[in-house]
Amino acid sequence: MPGLSGMVPINKENCMNDELRANSFLSNSLECARTCVAGQTKTCYYKFTVERYPVNGKACDLCMPNATNSLCPECQCVPADGTQRMALTVNRMIPGPSIQVCKGDYVVVDVTNLLKSDSVTIHWHGLFQNGSPHYDGVPFLTQCPIPTQTTFRYQFHANNPGTHFWHAHTGPQKLDGIFGSMIVREPSEYDPSSSLYDFDLANHVIFINDWLSEESTSRIPGRRAGQTRTDAESYLINGKGRFIDSSGATANIPFEVITVDANQRYRFRLINSFCTTCPGELTVEGHNLTVINSDGQPIKPIVVDSLVSLAGERYDFVINTNQEPGAYWIQLRGLDDCSHVQQLAILQYVGASSTPRTEEPHNPLPSEVALDITTDGCYKSTPNKGCVENLEHALPIESKILQKEPDVKLVIPIGLHRFEDEEFYTPNKYKNFLISKSGWTVSQTMSNISSIGLPSPPLSQMEDVPQNLLCNADNLPPHCSSQSVCECVHVIKLPLNSVVEVVLVDEFNTSHVRHPFHLHGFVFYVLATGQPFGPIVNGAPKMTAKAFHELDAANQIDRNLNSPPAKDTLAIPNNGYAVLRFYTDNPGFWIFHCHQLFHLLGGMELIFQVGEVTDMPKTPDNFPRCGHYKPNIKSS
Repeated sequence: MPGLSGMVPINKENCMNDELRANSFLSNSLECARTCVAGQTKTCYYKFTVERYPVNGKACDLCMPNATNSLCPECQCVPADGTQRMALTVNRMIPGPSIQVCKGDYVVVDVTNLLKSDSVTIHWHGLFQNGSPHYDGVPFLTQCPIPTQTTFRYQFHANNPGTHFWHAHTGPQKLDGIFGSMIVREPSEYDPSSSLYDFDLANHVIFINDWLSEESTSRIPGRRAGQTRTDAESYLINGKGRFIDSSGATANIPFEVITVDANQRYRFRLINSFCTTCPGELTVEGHNLTVINSDGQPIKPIVVDSLVSLAGERYDFVINTNQEPGAYWIQLRGLDDCSHVQQLAILQYVGASSTPRTEEPHNPLPSEVALDITTDGCYKSTPNKGCVENLEHALPIESKILQKEPDVKLVIPIGLHRFEDEEFYTPNKYKNFLISKSGWTVSQTMSNISSIGLPSPPLSQMEDVPQNLLCNADNLPPHCSSQSVCECVHVIKLPLNSVVEVVLVDEFNTSHVRHPFHLHGFVFYVLATGQPFGPIVNGAPKMTAKAFHELDAANQIDRNLNSPPAKDTLAIPNNGYAVLRFYTDNPGFWIFHCHQLFHLLGGMELIFQVGEVTDMPKTPDNFPRCGHYKPNIKSS
C-alpha cells in the first residue's frame, strides 16, 4: 500500500507551539502528514508568522535548511538563489511550512501579520472551500485583509484531495516569497493510481517558483528605465538555486537534493508557483515521468520525458528508480522569453554519490515527448503527444457536464488595452495601469473590462458595497460610455446548480504569451482548445470572439463530451481559445483570473457570484469588517 515513510528525522519540539500545548485535541504538522486511513481524521493546527526578512542573511552562517523537511521550522536561513535582497516569508522559510493532511481533516491556520506596512491574505489554491467561502483568502471579496500586528484564523475541512498550495493573494506578495505546499492525501483504495507507485513521501514535493533580484514592488506598476522587465531572472526549486550573473559569478548555494532508493516507484508532486509569464519545463535526467494527476484531478497515466507547466498548475508523476544508482540532474528551464533562465536540483540514489556523473547541463536535457497541453505544437497537422486532447479523466464524470448544451454559455475575450499618453495622463484621473516591457501604459481586460477592487467584501458586507461599482459586459456603468476601456468591478451572476460553459478567447495579440486562468471554488472540465489561425506572428489573422462564434455556428469546435480532463488552472492557447465547463454547486463569490501576477494586478479578473446571497453560508460570528469611512463634514 502506498504510504509515508523515509522521513528525515525531525526535532518534534520545533513542530510545537503554545496553542498545540494548550489543546491536546489538536495535531501538529508532523502528526498530520501521515498515511491516510478511511474514517480517521484529525484537527490539524498551524501557526504562520508573516514578516519581511533578509535572503542569505546572517542566519545562513549558522545553518542551511534541509528542504526535504518543510513541515517544521528548523533553520532560519533563507538561501534562495544567493542574491541578497529582502523577501516576505512565513516562519522565516521559503517555501513556507508545508501543510500535509488527509481528506476530511479539519485545518486551522492562525496567520499573524508582522509586516510593518502591508496587510495580507492567504488563498488555499485548489481547495474548493465548499461550505467555507469566507476562508478562500481573496482580499475585499471573501474577507478583509489582515492588518499589521493582528491574527486571522482560517479554518476549513480539506475535502478535496490532491496537490494544492497556499499563497498570498494581496498585491504582488506571492512573488516575494509568501507561498507553500498543501497536500491533501486520501486512503489508497480511493486513488485510481495507487497501484502505479510504492511511496508517496512528504519530502517528494517539488515546489518551483520564479525569483527577482529585488522586491516585486520595484517592478509594479513599472518604470521606463533601468530594470523594466517582468520576466523571471531566476528560478528556485524547493527554495534553493544558483543565480549566475552577467560576469559568470554565482553564489555557492547548494542544489536541492532529493533522495530515492533503487528499484522503487515514487510519486512526486510538482507545484508551479510562478508569477511571471513564461512556462517552465522540468526534466529528470535518465528517467521518464508517468503523469497521473493534474490540479488535484486524476488522469489516465501518460508517459513523457519532460513536463511543461505554467503559473498555478500542479502535476503528479511517478518515477521508477530503475537506473544505475547514482546522482541525476533535475533541470528546470524557462521557455519562450525565459529560455536563458534555468535551475538545477539533484535526484540521488541512496548510497550513491550526490555528485552527478555528467557535467552541469547548460542546454536542454534530452526529451522526445513533453507534456505541454496547450503549446502551439498541439494545433499542427501532427500534434505533439502531450497535448490536452491526450489527457483523459480517470474517474466517471457526471452526465450533466457532458450534456450537449450547457445551461449557461459565456464567451469572454481576454485582451490588452494600450492607453494613449494624452488619454491616460489627465489631471484628477487615476486609472489602473502597468508599464509593459515595451514601455506602453496598459491595462489587462476581460470583455474589455479592467476589473478594479472592492472597498468591502460582498460575502460578509453586501450592504456596504456600492452597487454602481458592479458591472459586466451586458451592464456597463454610464461612465464607461465615453471610455476606451471600462474600469469597474466585473461580476457575472450564475444560477445555483447549473452547467456553465465558459469560452475564453485570446485577443491579447502578443506573441509567446499563454494566459493561465485559475478558477476559485470549482474544478472545470476542458472540453476543447484550439488555435485556428496559428500563433501570433507578423501578418497572422487574429483570433476574436466573433471568429469563435462563427466557427461554433459552423460546427467546427469539436467538444470532447466523452472523458475530458478536469483542472482548476489552464493556459489559454496563444491567439486561440479554450472551452471549459463546471457545475455551480458551491454558492459564494469566486474569482476567475489570470495567474500571471502582473496581469491580475492589471485587471484581468472577474467574479462569479454563484447563487443568491441568501444561498451562501452564514458569515462567522465577529468576522472582521472594513470599508470606507466618510462621515458628514461639519461646517466651521
